[in-house]
Amino acid sequence: MSFGSVPIVAAVAIQLLLIPSVVSSLNITNLYLHHACNNTQGKYKPGSLFEKNLNTVIKNISTFDLRNGYALDSNMKSPYFDIPPNTVFVTLQCRGDSYGPKCHSCLAEALSGLRKKCPGHKGATIWYDQCLLDISTLNSIRMALPNRVHYDNYLCISNPKSVSGDKKIFEKKKMDFTDKLLSVINKTTDSDLRGPLYATGEMMIGKKKFYGMLQCTNELFASSCYVCLEWLVLGHPFCFDEGQGARLMCRSCVARFEFYPFLRT
Repeated sequence: MSFGSVPIVAAVAIQLLLIPSVVSSLNITNLYLHHACNNTQGKYKPGSLFEKNLNTVIKNISTFDLRNGYALDSNMKSPYFDIPPNTVFVTLQCRGDSYGPKCHSCLAEALSGLRKKCPGHKGATIWYDQCLLDISTLNSIRMALPNRVHYDNYLCISNPKSVSGDKKIFEKKKMDFTDKLLSVINKTTDSDLRGPLYATGEMMIGKKKFYGMLQCTNELFASSCYVCLEWLVLGHPFCFDEGQGARLMCRSCVARFEFYPFLRT
């Protein structure tokens, strides 16, 4: 079963304000952000059948065009009911501006990072600026039924710079902006096929532009994506209560806000 080479649905990627922006190459990074080694799924040994299956699945995904920035693949033929030992599931979700070749590059970097930070783990997840890579013995689609959101491994990375000016006005503007981005996600109905859930935008706060991005992994429906992002952003206001921006992430969704552009246009 593989979804990497077939677009599942048209991307929900809507720029709220289509104002041309010059993005500094210094802001387009692919920094390592976070990782989680799953200790409940066990470990594999070098040369084992699990490692061979993992390498096979990664090789398969590397042949996908990744034009929608997402892949879920396994060494097991679908349907996934009775999952035998040594079965590998790999999920790759790239950021909405990092599809195709850029997604391939992030896959290679994330795989290398995951092998260093979680050596031999059958279950592990790693986050970079431009992608998320998850390796598991469990089928995430099956686990998601009925459309389960994975809230595990929440992380907040705040911008240490404080907001200047009236902080109450900033908080009000920030909330309005977040609501607009969430409304983009919410416009997709659950009757649609599962597909990219990605919203970006910018707005003026005082004399400066404020930039935002929301995204979910593609196995979710829009309703569950909305719930995940609402929990992630609105449920953790302390993450950038007085800071100029922040990155927030969990297994199923990510968000970022900054006073500088950080996405490719």
